[in-house]
Amino acid sequence: MNEKGSPETTAVLLMGYGSPNGAEDLPAYLTEVLHGRRPSAAMVAEYVRRYDLIGGSPQNRILASLREKLERRLGRDQPGARVFLGVKHGHPALRDVIPEAARAGFRHLVAVPLSPYASTWISEPYQEGVAEGVRAASTPIEVDVRLDWHLDPNWLGYWSRAIRAELAAHPDPTGAVLLSAHSLPQRMLDRGDPYPEILHQTSDAIARSAGLDRWSFTFQSAGNTTEPWLGPDITEVMLDWQRRGARNQLVASFGFVFDHLEVLYDLDVVIREFADGHGIGYRRVPMPNDSDEIVEALTARLMAPATRPATPSPAPLPRGRRPPRGSKVPPRRTGS
Repeated sequence: MNEKGSPETTAVLLMGYGSPNGAEDLPAYLTEVLHGRRPSAAMVAEYVRRYDLIGGSPQNRILASLREKLERRLGRDQPGARVFLGVKHGHPALRDVIPEAARAGFRHLVAVPLSPYASTWISEPYQEGVAEGVRAASTPIEVDVRLDWHLDPNWLGYWSRAIRAELAAHPDPTGAVLLSAHSLPQRMLDRGDPYPEILHQTSDAIARSAGLDRWSFTFQSAGNTTEPWLGPDITEVMLDWQRRGARNQLVASFGFVFDHLEVLYDLDVVIREFADGHGIGYRRVPMPNDSDEIVEALTARLMAPATRPATPSPAPLPRGRRPPRGSKVPPRRTGS
């Protein structure tokens, strides 16, 4: 982790998506997610409704717990290890946390996002937030972003164990397992985003590890836009398995690390209602959240050798420009 500097000048940056803390935060939060465009009153009211239905998002609490656990875990091998937490949207923002780390005397951050998938669609906003934070720092600081931990044995092992536990608790030889991940616009695939390939690699590895026979990969949470999004959608797959005799279906949302709106609302409210309306038994595998497996997966990625250049100060991208791989997509995920 410290090949760029000594333990005294190197720290870790844990990066998350971010979430509003309450309804009062939603207008400002949605404005940021929408790149400065103010949400309509109807849009704010809809998201207030969704958050009310799930009892508020636990994301910020989970992120804080992960930061503390990761710092303790790293401290076993490197006493005094420091872990900062920064998010793309909301607080604490990446643009504020990186200057804070620089003021604390750190000159090098090893950063890892709380998504295992090295997709342009996922990683670009993190990279942009990092570049913004580096520009805002009063002293030089480098950020080495570590992506791509989707095949980590701890990550795969969590899903294998959790799926097998659910199947053992509710045995049904005619049932099916749906391995689900967030969809993305078709145009991102047309631009060469490796996201679908990475997801298929991961779902195949999980299915092999869990010994699954009756299972499918599926997308969920497609945006409510006029452009096409990647499929198959989870509702189509559920109906297909029902036609094949699977009345009980278990969903494992391996595209995410922790509970948030796309899991607690998109699946546990919307998809559950869809399943109930079609006579399908719906269950969902618990999310990893701040489990030991996630802490170990993050530790392994942080301790591995760097595979790409750090983001130096000054940042390599002038204001208004984006990284060369594709263009930034206005995010569908307006709450987590």
